[in-house]
Amino acid sequence: MNRPRSRRALLTSVSATVAVATGGFEYASNATDTPPLESGTVSADWYECSSVTRPEPTAPTNDDALAPKPYPAPPSTMGPAATRDRSTGSSPSDDEPVAYVTEFERAYRQNEFLARYGTTTRAFELRRTDYRTRTLGSSSKPAILVAIRYDLRLGTQQSATGPRDQWDVHTVYYVDEHVVLRAQYNGVADELSFKPDPRTHGELVACFG
Repeated sequence: MNRPRSRRALLTSVSATVAVATGGFEYASNATDTPPLESGTVSADWYECSSVTRPEPTAPTNDDALAPKPYPAPPSTMGPAATRDRSTGSSPSDDEPVAYVTEFERAYRQNEFLARYGTTTRAFELRRTDYRTRTLGSSSKPAILVAIRYDLRLGTQQSATGPRDQWDVHTVYYVDEHVVLRAQYNGVADELSFKPDPRTHGELVACFG
């Protein structure tokens, strides 16, 4: 269970993951208690680093077993401050945050799978197929939204028919110099979008103090 955020202590002591039937996504924040967004960025004091929630499985004792994947270090730059919206393509300013989010999601999903199935895990593969970015904030307080779509292959020793595939998984991240927020879309979307918005419907998965 998450520990309360600093600004949420008087309003709620529970942070739960909720599946929203009408929107097709899951989130871990209270819709009536969302952070104030200054120029699109989250206030630095809204979250406590002790409230980070992400899969952290223990290392297996079997040397041949799939090991937990370390979460990546934060990107050194958030790109230019001008707000933009870019679809899949090559852009030097996009490369680092997109690579960071992709690697973070790969670690998150692998660790989530290991936490559930442990040493019986025999297959894990995440392949990104699309992305979009939107830079927020100012040069003194940069932030970025990154939406990614990917295919996932998962398998365990108990899988009678071999690894199973999941296609077009859609997650959205908010990243700034203080926090990383994650939200996952649980439906089937025709277009890759920034919904659910992790700033208001996400969970805190990394914090840099």
